[in-house]
Amino acid sequence: MRAGFEQRADERRGGVRALALMLVALAVAGCGGGSAATTAIYDLTATATEAGTGRARAGVQILVPEPRALQALNTNSIAVKPSAQTISYYGRVQWADRLPRVLQTRIVQSFEDTGRVHAVGFPGEGLLINYQLPIEIRNFQLESGGAPTAVIEIAAKILDDRNGRVVASRVFRAEARSSGDGVDSAVAAMDVALKQVLDDLIRWVVAEI
Repeated sequence: MRAGFEQRADERRGGVRALALMLVALAVAGCGGGSAATTAIYDLTATATEAGTGRARAGVQILVPEPRALQALNTNSIAVKPSAQTISYYGRVQWADRLPRVLQTRIVQSFEDTGRVHAVGFPGEGLLINYQLPIEIRNFQLESGGAPTAVIEIAAKILDDRNGRVVASRVFRAEARSSGDGVDSAVAAMDVALKQVLDDLIRWVVAEI
């Protein structure tokens, strides 16, 4: 009986060792697959350069929250729409961060580059805020069903931080023809469309506050 018990114990130990080795192999394979899956990371470089005319808004400080988006766009995947009802993504490439965070950064940079407000910042920076700029991303993709075209559409509100009143709201949309439906051409066209949206957005905000 003792020999049988020792044999069963050895079998159990052998099974545990085999399971441990299998889990380690799967973990290593998973790590290797993840690094091989992404071959390129893309960023958007556009910022606003046109902010209208008139004086800068001295003393005005603006908070730019992270934009909201449906899950299909709240990702670091680069979207392409072969039809109005279908959203797909370019394989093995991604944005430098989730799309809402990339857009949030470009909006903040646009205010800073144009110098039309006293200060602009992200949540958590401790600014004494006059206005917030909530943004919703509605479209941000290459539409490839016909002539490939980058389409960007956002909805924006200017919110008075003192009383929660919506000062103004507006939808901004821009399209830019792409030279092809590959990811390089798509991102370049998105940059063109984004610059137009940012120029319009900054001009509007400065005029309304």
